[in-house]
Amino acid sequence: MRGVVTYIMRQIAWPLGFATLTLTGVIWLTQSLRFIDRIVNNNLAFNDFFYLTLLVLPSIVAIILPVAGFCAALYAFHRLASDSEVVVLSAAGFSRLSLARPAMIISAGVMVVMYAILLYLMPLGSRTLRATQYEFRNDLAGMAILEGVFNTPTTNLTVYVRERDSNGDMLGVLVHDNRNSASPITMLAERATLLRTPQGPRLYMVRGNRQQIDGEHKSLSLLYFDNYSLDLDSYAQKEGQAWREPSERYLHELFKPDMKNPDDVQHYAKLIVEGHRRLVTPLYAPALILIAIASVIGGEFNRRGQGQRLVLGAAFAILLQVLSLSVTQLAVKTLALIPLMYAVPVLAIAAAALALREPILRTAPRPA
Repeated sequence: MRGVVTYIMRQIAWPLGFATLTLTGVIWLTQSLRFIDRIVNNNLAFNDFFYLTLLVLPSIVAIILPVAGFCAALYAFHRLASDSEVVVLSAAGFSRLSLARPAMIISAGVMVVMYAILLYLMPLGSRTLRATQYEFRNDLAGMAILEGVFNTPTTNLTVYVRERDSNGDMLGVLVHDNRNSASPITMLAERATLLRTPQGPRLYMVRGNRQQIDGEHKSLSLLYFDNYSLDLDSYAQKEGQAWREPSERYLHELFKPDMKNPDDVQHYAKLIVEGHRRLVTPLYAPALILIAIASVIGGEFNRRGQGQRLVLGAAFAILLQVLSLSVTQLAVKTLALIPLMYAVPVLAIAAAALALREPILRTAPRPA
């Protein structure tokens, strides 16, 4: 028995790893494209790009694992059935539920990994991603200033550079500050350099002028300078006390929101449902795996092949995912429907286990 369990687990494990890596890689690449613009504008290195995309992985893996488990179980048991190994094991006395036991062991491991991701790694990654993006977004000293283009490294700040010399210094610089639209400031300089200092990023300009319009008195003030230091830290977008998204919160923060915070009160239902969703989502791993097994070895043996069963199993899996999303959306509107979030995967597990029961053999009555 132990050898059979190990053999079936090995048949499921390697497709599970392959499907997880493949699906995660595809989605990871598509998600990483949204960081390209930030990397180019801030002149960041490849390791910064890799670090940002790595922080997205926990949320991707949490979505992929149940689907990968379904695909792996469907492939493994279809292969066992095609090679007549299921028939041999059944003739040796193995029931359908005993054949599904190795897959249930793997699904238990998948559930543990998903709980670790959803309860700790995903909120940690989301928080770190937000803080890192804020840091890169306000790193004005590292921003990429293109020649001959009006660059907007931050809101209400426009920088134009005619060209760069061999040392990387900017020539023919225009800086326009429109934070106060009633009194905008425009600075022109022959040469400028971006530097990082202990006090923050600075733009050092040489031989130029500073023009400011006084909107109240309708006058223009003009200042000529040989050297001028512009504090870019004052242009940085301050994050302040930003509201934490549900994906950035740990479980206790979801179930116990701050009722003194207006944003938490407004999104109370969304926070509560997100907490239950993290507890429910790992249950879809055994549900989908059991559906895959039941679609292959459940019911009567069919010599014409298992194509219809595979399509039916995939249809049930898609239907289960659609029900999951629908019930979650309904629970946000009506908190009384939260028990349905748990009922959907539990009923799917019970139905699949029922489909794996051994058929009852009916013998014809003996003639009198």
